[in-house]
Amino acid sequence: MRRQTLLMVPALLGALAASFAIAYLPLRAGRALTSAAWRPVSAQGLTLDLPADASAPVLDPGDPWTATEFRTGVLGTLRVARERPRGDLQPALRNWFGLPGSLDGPITYPIGRQPAQARPVHAFGPAGLQVRRQGRLLTAVCVFDLDGFRYWVQARTPNASRAALACFHRALLSMRGPGGDRVDPRLRGELAAAEAGLAPGLAPGLLWLAWIPLAVMLLVTALVLAVGRLSGKLPASPEAQAARYLQAPVEVLLAFQARRKYFDAALAITEDRLVLYTYGTPFLAVPLAAIRGNAAEGAGWFAPPFLEITLTGAQDFRKLRRLYGRWTGRTRLRIYTGDVSRLRVALGA
Repeated sequence: MRRQTLLMVPALLGALAASFAIAYLPLRAGRALTSAAWRPVSAQGLTLDLPADASAPVLDPGDPWTATEFRTGVLGTLRVARERPRGDLQPALRNWFGLPGSLDGPITYPIGRQPAQARPVHAFGPAGLQVRRQGRLLTAVCVFDLDGFRYWVQARTPNASRAALACFHRALLSMRGPGGDRVDPRLRGELAAAEAGLAPGLAPGLLWLAWIPLAVMLLVTALVLAVGRLSGKLPASPEAQAARYLQAPVEVLLAFQARRKYFDAALAITEDRLVLYTYGTPFLAVPLAAIRGNAAEGAGWFAPPFLEITLTGAQDFRKLRRLYGRWTGRTRLRIYTGDVSRLRVALGA
């Protein structure tokens, strides 16, 4: 099935191009994660590092929350907000994260139709971390108390990849309080565990996205070639072995009305007919008298030259009679072969 296999090439290239386009965001996030081009910014009394392309801060003097937002190519929108605490942290986490109970350990739970994942961590003290997907969006939030304020640090990005989540974690690890206090050393290990445990389903990177379609296409191509090899094998029947002309495999096009069927076959010419075999048994028999004067040579794309035979009336299908046997109109039978002249002489066409 050389022709069908080669026709898969444009589809394969298109799938690869789409995969690499989708993988561009995780690739960009991965580069940003390892890049030194981050810069410190100030937001609501905190100082933290963001990628160098972060926008100027946008202030939101709300009540009771006040917030500062930055837009970056990797993290999307990063928001730092704070308010005066109104109660303990655990009830606030249960309410804001939509938890079914207290946040005592890692937990996966539904929010609407999407799973959310949360775990307790330590920022400048006890804190909570939540990661969830909303369609194509990834939202990651860290909530903690510091110097009489309750902070909400959130990244919301269309880049739903582990690299983007790791960039958010890098920003969290760089946080410094109003007095220059650093985050708890335990936070690094907790965020590393979050990247492994809180991010199933997130794209791990470029190769995972880009090469899966290639593997699928190669598997399909291998199956097509295997089926073609079986379909075009030499028949073992005495009638075929006694034929005066035998060739296998050949690629065949059978066309009538709007139907076109490409398949591999073995070709046998006896004293009075042309017989096409598939999987070792007869598929179609055509009297040589119906071929004479109705054959023409041609050359196709991605294939050897061919001999095209135009037939009329009902044909002698030995297989799939219900599908093909009722057609009584014009039928085109095209046989691709590298030796058209020899085939034509054998057919007496």
